[in-house]
Amino acid sequence: MFKRLGFGLLKGLVIGGVIGAGLHFGLGWATVTPLLGYLIAMAATASASVLAGKPPWRAGAWIEALLKGLAGVGVGALLYFLGTRFGSFALPFALPGTAVGAAWPTLPILFAPVFAALVGSLVELDNTGGDAGKSARGGSAPKLRVGSDELQDAEIDEVPRSRSRKV
Repeated sequence: MFKRLGFGLLKGLVIGGVIGAGLHFGLGWATVTPLLGYLIAMAATASASVLAGKPPWRAGAWIEALLKGLAGVGVGALLYFLGTRFGSFALPFALPGTAVGAAWPTLPILFAPVFAALVGSLVELDNTGGDAGKSARGGSAPKLRVGSDELQDAEIDEVPRSRSRKV
C-alpha cells in the first residue's frame, strides 16, 4: 500500500512538475489568472489520473482511462477552488519571475505538482495491480474451451421429442 502511495505521489509530482515548469519557464507564465489556474489544475490532475494506476495502453483499459480523466478534471477544479478559497496564503519568498508575497494558487509551478500528486496518489491507491483473470489464490483461473475437438468428433444422438400438451 505504501509502495503504491509513494509511486502515485512520484508520478503526480513529475507530471505536475513538468506542466508547471513548462508554463513557468517555457511560456513565461509565472503567475496566472484564476480562470487559467482552473484550466491548468484540471489539465494537471486529468493527466495524472490517466497515467497513474493501470496504464491506458493496456488492452481494454481505454474506458477506465477515459473515466479517470473525466474524474480528474472535476477533482482538479474542486482542488483549485478549495485552494484559492480556503488555503490561499502569500509566500514569504520569491520564485524567479515572481514578486515576494504572491499567493501560491497563482503560481502554476507550485499548485500543479501538488494537485497532480494528490490525485495521482489516490488513483494509484485505488489500483489493485492484479488482472481480472487471476484467481484468489494468486494463480491463473482455469480456461474453458467452448468447442472442444472431442465433442465435435463424437456422434450426437437425437433426443426424442417429448409430448407436449396443447392448451
